[in-house]
Amino acid sequence: MTSAWLHILIVHFPVLGSILLLFLGFNALKTKKMASYKYLYWGSIFIALTAGIAYFSGPGTAVWVKENTTRYNKEIIENHALWGRIGFSIGILMGLLGVMAIANYAQDEEPHPSIPWIVFGIIFILLLVFAYTAHLGGFIRRPDLL
Repeated sequence: MTSAWLHILIVHFPVLGSILLLFLGFNALKTKKMASYKYLYWGSIFIALTAGIAYFSGPGTAVWVKENTTRYNKEIIENHALWGRIGFSIGILMGLLGVMAIANYAQDEEPHPSIPWIVFGIIFILLLVFAYTAHLGGFIRRPDLL
């Protein structure tokens, strides 16, 4: 499997997963149950990992697009890469907070009460960044829509 196919396959997980994670975060903040918080934190880690795979498979995908398609917009590809990097960076921050909270639970400690609120805020911002990045990716896939 080339990095292009890996990128196209895996990139849907952080994009769609961040939508689900937003609802999980809202549920966790509303119910204040430990299980809901753990789902939120494990989901944060999952989103960060899949965003990392998507990010690092991106350059190979850009090369493949340039070699195998006749119509591509270099500016769109560069903007997609920039916003992908921004999303990856934000996702890593969120994932690290998830790891920190899970480590607290592993040591029979409660994470600081502000952690789920911070993670929820990051998810919201991340969802906006991922949505815009996906929007740009759609133009790479379908340049006729430009």
